[in-house]
Amino acid sequence: MEQQAAIWGTGYIANMHAVALKSNGIPIRVAVDINEGAARAFAQKWGIPKWSTDQAALLDEEICSVHVCTPPSLHYEMVKFLLQHDKHVLCEKPLCFDPAEAEDLARLARERNLACAVNLNVRYHPACQDAKRRVAAEEFGPVYLVHGNYLQEFHAFPAPFGWRYNEALAGSMRAVTEIGTHWLDLAEYLTGRRIVKLQAVFGRFCRERALQDGMMDMPKGGEPQRVTVNSEDSALIQFQMDNGAIGSTVLSEVSHGRTNHLTMEVTGARETVWWDSEYSTALHDASKESGVHTTLYPFGTNGFSDTFMTLATNYYAALGLAIPANDAGFPTFEDGSRLTRLCRAVQRSAERDNGWVEV
Repeated sequence: MEQQAAIWGTGYIANMHAVALKSNGIPIRVAVDINEGAARAFAQKWGIPKWSTDQAALLDEEICSVHVCTPPSLHYEMVKFLLQHDKHVLCEKPLCFDPAEAEDLARLARERNLACAVNLNVRYHPACQDAKRRVAAEEFGPVYLVHGNYLQEFHAFPAPFGWRYNEALAGSMRAVTEIGTHWLDLAEYLTGRRIVKLQAVFGRFCRERALQDGMMDMPKGGEPQRVTVNSEDSALIQFQMDNGAIGSTVLSEVSHGRTNHLTMEVTGARETVWWDSEYSTALHDASKESGVHTTLYPFGTNGFSDTFMTLATNYYAALGLAIPANDAGFPTFEDGSRLTRLCRAVQRSAERDNGWVEV
């Protein structure tokens, strides 16, 4: 029997999942969405033979894995339903908002011996893979310092009033859970260290906003409608890791001109490496008085969609349906649960006078 996949949720990110599945030669059997028209249009676009609004369609015995592409507040109940029916799952991040729920999903995946992944695709830039190897090498020395940022402009004014501003779907945070999860995961992944305590400050720059024709802007008086936004536009986080290393990051969704600017610099006892997603094919390194060396990766994975295809390849290799793209495995529900705890710690700090909290 040919093993096939399904996609649950047919919004923007689901298209990336469809590309990854097609590139790996994994047939997509059904697309499911609460909106019948959206499910039908998505299925027709990608040549998927079936579409449905009924989650029972995902339980077809020929479906071995389901890609969950819905807003994060829906993940827990959806993923739990799938795991209870022994489906492998590749879920969008963040896995959950509640650490107890995330751990429950990780436990279910372990107990049922299911391959379950979270879409933390930034790991799969070739430069990031090489950076991880270099940081782990003996000559790099113990990690001392980790710092960087993740800046985007998508929520700068004027900004669309979409589901990410609906706390029932997106939760009470935004910059931290949307882009901060990628940065925090990469910091721990590259260094092999764990963040054990942190301090966070949130920037909420314009809570009362004018809303007209689905777009938000600065209020000017006399607007027909206003909305209140409580989620953070930016966050400053500093932290300490389990080996005593220290670090910091700046997260922003309102930085003009920054489409997808993630930087990471790791300093060890004898070397430093750094990477910038806007120049993703280059990795820089230096040791004392040696000057800066740059390694280029002109072939291979070079963009967001490419990195996700690599993640999907490794995921399906674990199911015996693809050849691994490298030896990096894939981000598991354990990683997703870990990030949920980190995000909760960030929120606790920001809401408690920006004090230090343990993870």
